[in-house]
Amino acid sequence: MRAWVIGAVTAGITAGAMALPATGAAQLRALGAVSMQRVDGAWKPAAFLCDSTDRDWAIAMSPPDRDGQVTLTSYAKPGLATHRATVRVGQGDAGMGHVWYALTNAAGREVGAVETVSPQMVEPGATTPTVVSLRYGPTTSQCRFAAQTRLLGVTAKRSVQVTGDPRGGYRYSSYNHDADLGAIEVPWGGRGTRASLTIDGGRVIDSTRERRTYQFERDGFVYRVIASLEPAQGGGALQVWRDGRLLLEEPFAAYTAAG
Repeated sequence: MRAWVIGAVTAGITAGAMALPATGAAQLRALGAVSMQRVDGAWKPAAFLCDSTDRDWAIAMSPPDRDGQVTLTSYAKPGLATHRATVRVGQGDAGMGHVWYALTNAAGREVGAVETVSPQMVEPGATTPTVVSLRYGPTTSQCRFAAQTRLLGVTAKRSVQVTGDPRGGYRYSSYNHDADLGAIEVPWGGRGTRASLTIDGGRVIDSTRERRTYQFERDGFVYRVIASLEPAQGGGALQVWRDGRLLLEEPFAAYTAAG
């Protein structure tokens, strides 16, 4: 699969003066969730993160700026090389439990669409934006989504997902970018793939208004997934420890975390 090069598809696209639509906004910006992306070395808010399950990239969409523009940023997997384009987001078009938002250029021509699942269709609860696909130019990306997602982040080597379970614990799932991971069925309209590593029985070891740290243990190794909930001070990472020593730390380039 090839990396998503925005400029090759949409040279010269600019946005109109339209803010993110109020109708169905919960699907694009889940209440209580924080989405962040690293842009030119600085953390900035995002409306949502689409971690593609069938393409070699992740895509973050910015909130509208004061002129109503939104920026799509793609992060190539692996390595996280970035490409950007600015588009306009239209009003939601609902049907069959889904809502579609058209992406248009300055001339009003449709160049893509964002597909979301209605949060009411997610019976266990939608804790993060319910975006399940993003079409841009000729290419459609399926977006990783599961009910009760607590954190979804992308590093240079892997994607990391933390989900809640009915018993009150947490599941760690990681998806290596260099692995061929087949698609799987995900309940409640979600999207997903087989995991490179899954660990159940996780717990929260740090929970404040500004930060969450989830911890998982397997074969003497301790895995910690960390995310800031403070938009003014974004940041997050995957860490692996053993015997009190930090063996691995991979910072997120973009993430979504439930509050």
